[in-house]
Amino acid sequence: MNNLKFGVLACGLIGLVGCFLPYLSFGGVSFSLWKTHSEPGQAGQVYMVMAGYAAGLVMGALAVAKAPMQRWQSIVALIAFAFVLFKQRTVLPFDIFKLEIGAKLMGIGGYAGLIFSIITLAKPESSK
Repeated sequence: MNNLKFGVLACGLIGLVGCFLPYLSFGGVSFSLWKTHSEPGQAGQVYMVMAGYAAGLVMGALAVAKAPMQRWQSIVALIAFAFVLFKQRTVLPFDIFKLEIGAKLMGIGGYAGLIFSIITLAKPESSK
């Protein structure tokens, strides 16, 4: 159970990378989440999603740099990944996996990050 912090870190990174890859495509034109930040009123939404993934990434990196993963780090990562999934909500929870590769990576990062965070919170690492 001591390596779950790498999962939290990887999920944050995967989600951030997904923000820059194609999310939707209409008529041969692809849109990434990052491209939508220039639309009126969308910049805040994009930055909030990216901040959620970044928070998960930072909590994983802090745990890797100075083990063990602290309970507060697990809680922050859990809140960050839950927030990201809330912001990306669709009609059905897993509809995000029917879209382009960026959406799939963001979905994997969000759902897997939430699971890793719950596990690290339920079973904290032991000090060595």
